[in-house]
Amino acid sequence: MKKVKLLLLSLIMIFTTFRVDSFAEQKEMRAAWISTVSNIDWPKTKNNQAQQKKEYIDLLDKLKKSGINTVVVQVRPKGDAIYESSINPWSEFLTGTQGKNPGYDPLVFLIEEAHKRGMEFHAWFNPFRITTSGNDMSKLVANHPAKLNPGWVIQTSKYLMYNPGLPEVRKHVVDSIEEVVRKYDIDGVHFDDYFYNGTTNQDDESYVKYGQGMSKDDWRRWNVNTLLKDVKSSIKSIDSSIQFGVSPAGVWRNQSSDPTGSDTRGNESYSSHYADSRTWIKQGLVDYIVPQIYWEIGHKAADYSKLVSWWSNEVKNTNVDLYIGQGIYKQGTGSYQNENVAGQIKEQVTLNRTYKEIKGSMYFSARDIANNSQISKDLKELYTDILPSPSIDIKRLKGGTRQDTAVKISKEGWQNGANTVVLVSATSIVDGVTATPLATTNNAPILLLDKSSISRETKEELTRLNPTNIIVVGGKSVVQENVLSDIKKLLPTSKVSRIGGMDRYDTSLQVAKEIAKINTINTVYVASGTKEADALSIASKAGEDKQPIILSAQDNISDDIYKWIEEQGVKDAYFIGGTSALSNNIINRVNTITSNNVLNNRVSGSDRQETNAKVIEKFYTSEKYSSVLITKHDPLVDALAAGPLAAAKKSPIVIIGNTVSRGQIEILNKKTTDVIYEVGGGINQSSFNKIVDLLK
Repeated sequence: MKKVKLLLLSLIMIFTTFRVDSFAEQKEMRAAWISTVSNIDWPKTKNNQAQQKKEYIDLLDKLKKSGINTVVVQVRPKGDAIYESSINPWSEFLTGTQGKNPGYDPLVFLIEEAHKRGMEFHAWFNPFRITTSGNDMSKLVANHPAKLNPGWVIQTSKYLMYNPGLPEVRKHVVDSIEEVVRKYDIDGVHFDDYFYNGTTNQDDESYVKYGQGMSKDDWRRWNVNTLLKDVKSSIKSIDSSIQFGVSPAGVWRNQSSDPTGSDTRGNESYSSHYADSRTWIKQGLVDYIVPQIYWEIGHKAADYSKLVSWWSNEVKNTNVDLYIGQGIYKQGTGSYQNENVAGQIKEQVTLNRTYKEIKGSMYFSARDIANNSQISKDLKELYTDILPSPSIDIKRLKGGTRQDTAVKISKEGWQNGANTVVLVSATSIVDGVTATPLATTNNAPILLLDKSSISRETKEELTRLNPTNIIVVGGKSVVQENVLSDIKKLLPTSKVSRIGGMDRYDTSLQVAKEIAKINTINTVYVASGTKEADALSIASKAGEDKQPIILSAQDNISDDIYKWIEEQGVKDAYFIGGTSALSNNIINRVNTITSNNVLNNRVSGSDRQETNAKVIEKFYTSEKYSSVLITKHDPLVDALAAGPLAAAKKSPIVIIGNTVSRGQIEILNKKTTDVIYEVGGGINQSSFNKIVDLLK
């Protein structure tokens, strides 16, 4: 039997070597669960802010050193909060007393420290648990929702929990999660396997009222499914880039219960927790799933190798990502004398990598990585090949909306306020891009407006910046007059003006004229009025030079623009994009009025990403940048306000899609940087990770 196992593992290793290059192209999930319940992982010290921060920093540094790129931190261990909440009380695990303010908001700190290290942060919620043991309601703080709504509570054989069968309970859970999604810069929302746990008949009354003719077991599963559906819908309505995942127990159903189940003899989550994970996958109720396969390869009742195969087949041809929950707390000691999952971790991860459906692992728990030098060493060896460089600081500038993303960019670049602010329509991409050199001329950030209103986030940022001068770019068709009136009411001492033309081409000319009032115009950058990505690629350089971006139709530059360029005595012009964006006729015509010959000044590639690479190659010749901004090109929305920050830092903007283009790889592989800004949500993480790897 040992010979067979060795042969199997040898074949796995051989097979893996043939696909390591393609595997390295992907972003592999390498996560650690950080439990706060009972102070398992963090915080070890209660009621001491400084010590709690030190403990977390030390823990993250150890995890990072081992190759971990994501932390899944338990922010709601039992109907409470490890963050400032208007819905749930402060957790006792912070201070020793439920409801007691710890003197700071831990979640802000936890997220910032993770992001400083280039780690994703997933907020882990236990949706229904109220107590971890016992049923004494008197121990709950007076303002605990369970105490205020005793009809929501049911008692199981293990603890008190909220009744999943009540619509008002499910709404409370959704509201609790929505509060965090709106307030904090998280990358994911995560549930563990605690839905129904422990026997109870106290939901009989709600079953009679809401059972809809289902069996009680099916009704309970329906309640869980409905919660997941509502949670995902709520998250995506706020920020579509935030991922939602659940980690059910490793066995859905055994073959003895369902012929399509796994070849196992373990506890079935389908029946014990009413977790119908197959339905979650089929109906897309989650973005990712993490079965807790906490057993060894060859385990008699629940063989790890059989289970990873079964789960891989479940997610095949779906949009649900599969990560494997690895039980490294089982180290062959104590109550796990005969189970040493930790000792098998290299073999297990190697096996995972032979399945294209498996996108990585989550390890339970963080302390087992931090405190076990052998596990840390094994993980580091597994992940050494594509560890992100610790010298690169990754900063994420993304909000729930494009308006909020612009606010985050503004706060990053203009921490002490701004004398001038440029405002553009959130739906007029080209206005935002061509406004970049106007903004840099005035040392101003760009904020975004709705056509007929100003978002709350933008109002708050305008108040913080407290400008004396506000410039609205765009005609009345994109920003209505009432919006300017609202701005004047918000900041009555500020001067508010509008720059707008009959169309986007005319607006770009009016912006250029405004720039010319302050700067001598020696160069113009000409881009297509319909190929916004090309204009964005040059926005940082144009902003740095404080020279205008002029928009043109494919075959004809307007007479008004032509005349203005001639009047300025422009020396040089650069044309961004291929002939499908700007024909040679435009270059030939402009060449008749520039001092220098510009016939060879087209900067273009075969597509928007290749053009982006050519722009970087042409205008960013340094081998070392202080920072690089990365954003997605389709749809090109969150990057609207990125230009002024990039220009201020003399940084290129890299636009990516589901892949990194060949030209981008060739150019960026020669470059390094200290800081990478991830601008906006929805960026393909495989592509992003590739850029990080290139810039090491």
